[in-house]
Amino acid sequence: MRLPQAKHPLLTAVSPLPHGRPILAACLLLCAGSVWAASPAGSPMAGDLAPGWQQQDTLVSRPAAATTAPATAADPAASTDAPAVATTQDSDPAPAGTDDSFSPVTDGQSFDIRIEAPAEIAKFVDRYLELKRYQKVSDISLGELRELLELSETQIRQLLGTRGLFTPVITQKLEEAPPGSTALPQVVITIDPGPQAQVSSVDLQFSGPVTSYAPAQPQLEQARALWTLDQGEGFSQDAWSKSKTQTLRGLQAERFPTARLESSRAEIDPDTSTARLQALYVSGPLYRYGPLTIEGTQRYDPVIIERLAQVRTGEDYRQQDLLEAQERLLDSGYYDSAIVTLDTRPESDPENAPVNVSVREARMKKLVLGVGFSTDRGPRTSVDFTHNKDPLLGLRSVSRLQLDQKLQAFSSNLMSIPDENLWRWTGGVNLVREDLDDRVQRTEQLKFGRAKAGRSIDRSYYLQYDHSKTRYDSGEPVSAQALSGHYTWTYRRFNSTTRPTGGFGIGLEAGAGMTVQPTQEPFGRLVGRYLGFLSLDRPIGQAVSEALPSGRQIKAAATGATPALADAPLVVAPTAETFARRRNGELVLRLDAGGVFARDDVVIPHNLMFLAGGNATVRGYGYQELGVTNAEGYTDPGRFLLAGSLEYRRPWLRNGEATDFDMVTFVDAGTVANTASELSKVKVGVGAGMLWNSPVGPVQAAVAYGVDVKQFRLHLNLGFNF
Repeated sequence: MRLPQAKHPLLTAVSPLPHGRPILAACLLLCAGSVWAASPAGSPMAGDLAPGWQQQDTLVSRPAAATTAPATAADPAASTDAPAVATTQDSDPAPAGTDDSFSPVTDGQSFDIRIEAPAEIAKFVDRYLELKRYQKVSDISLGELRELLELSETQIRQLLGTRGLFTPVITQKLEEAPPGSTALPQVVITIDPGPQAQVSSVDLQFSGPVTSYAPAQPQLEQARALWTLDQGEGFSQDAWSKSKTQTLRGLQAERFPTARLESSRAEIDPDTSTARLQALYVSGPLYRYGPLTIEGTQRYDPVIIERLAQVRTGEDYRQQDLLEAQERLLDSGYYDSAIVTLDTRPESDPENAPVNVSVREARMKKLVLGVGFSTDRGPRTSVDFTHNKDPLLGLRSVSRLQLDQKLQAFSSNLMSIPDENLWRWTGGVNLVREDLDDRVQRTEQLKFGRAKAGRSIDRSYYLQYDHSKTRYDSGEPVSAQALSGHYTWTYRRFNSTTRPTGGFGIGLEAGAGMTVQPTQEPFGRLVGRYLGFLSLDRPIGQAVSEALPSGRQIKAAATGATPALADAPLVVAPTAETFARRRNGELVLRLDAGGVFARDDVVIPHNLMFLAGGNATVRGYGYQELGVTNAEGYTDPGRFLLAGSLEYRRPWLRNGEATDFDMVTFVDAGTVANTASELSKVKVGVGAGMLWNSPVGPVQAAVAYGVDVKQFRLHLNLGFNF
């Protein structure tokens, strides 16, 4: 039986149904309406269409020329997808007098479905095909199934239309089971998707102050660049919606928070398989910051919010300003939640728009108990106590006690509220006792200075007093004291703070001072570190540029010109889709280097020198095992450190999809020496393991082999920190 062609997808829904089954007829009508107007949640027609597609967007299809197969032209005013241009065939009706109902349901299904199409298209259609819903209807008849096939063709055309396939040829055939057979009837759907429509022209139009305000011209060009569905690209609903959304966000990100997409139009020509695109954006008024309005303060001085917000009256609006203000409020420790928004109500003056800050203050005191385990130092416990308003000085105090098999440490730090430039005074004390197998090292340290923590850049300068005493299993203890000044600079450009797959971090520390005991001699100290992620799923040039600091960044690190780096865009943050597309993984490169410069006979406090070995430096060797062997045969810290690691992480695939587990292989190398010429005597460790990308960060378990000591070691790492 050849079904009549429908000029509009909804026309099929009014076809008469056999056997007068009103309930099933209503279901079919409802199915047809849902296919056309609002597909089920999760289908591409619900998730991929831009909001308000039928209200503000227009997709026009020109009638196709006649082909060898009968064709019909869709009503261009009624459809948001292309017309159906295909021949629909079905098997002949059942002979007179035969039973038109199915056999009893087998394994929960009344009929099978087979889709013959290119693999990707078959998988896509199978995922969203409405016909599959009726496989569990046990008493469905052949006549009803034929009606469903007619509706199914309509839905398949719409599904393919979301991928820019507007001229598919679809054949549906019902293969009945032989009489007396227990086999199920089978619906065979054959799809020739035809060519994908190519974008022939793109007309982006903008109106409003964005076109005339000089400082906004770079923003306008960036908004244009965010449109990715360019001439020559294959048209798809997803790319069409994504381009419209990205360009709109580019306008709303700065100066014009009320920008909107006024209208958009996609004109499809099935004859040539081309698409002409047009979109009109209205920027709306230019917004500038007005007064700061604060809600929710009781315990702490509102001046803290004013300083942390860093929103200056009269400056042009930037969405990033408000996001960074919110992050600073949350990171300060004074607030459990913070919301920073710009007042864009109609009654608000765009030239003096209020910035609203709503906070929920943290408790004045907080006590945190913790437990953990490390293959370097065994089980551990910790106690953290925070007082946000010390009763004596009114400062914020943070104290920590940590105990494990090798390390016992106590620290307490005081911090003032930040000033207008986000710098704050800091001071603290650190007491540490380390049991390093053949010796026990005690350290007392006092620090006082200023620090500034940013979204990607941390800076500090401080004076430091160090006293170390090392007691060996035999022999006299070695004691040393020193007074020094230090400057530290850290720049992080990772695409995630907990689970990075791209970007880098660099850190520098420079210090100079004078030993106090046993002699008074000058010394200097330099430390550098680097951690980079080179994605193997990106083009090599892009991956390298994201994993390595540029010359400008290196110059900024050397000269201290960090404000230029503060505005540098971060690597695009990964999404769930990004992780799902991971196939080749990443190379992770780590480098650490340090040196203490003084005369050979100068005694430097041991905590200012270097040891290596363990999870953080060279795996395959014990914790702080690599150092300099002294005259008595003990391992002492050395004046120079050089260590590095090359690690390959590849996602574990299941059914072709990336999971949360990575396979890891690595090579570590490092050494500690008292002279730079001895750094060539490196110790090497190799190993492999698994990494679980947990919600709180990576958890890695690996077995490493120390080449020099010819010994295997288990290493566990939790979290990511730089």
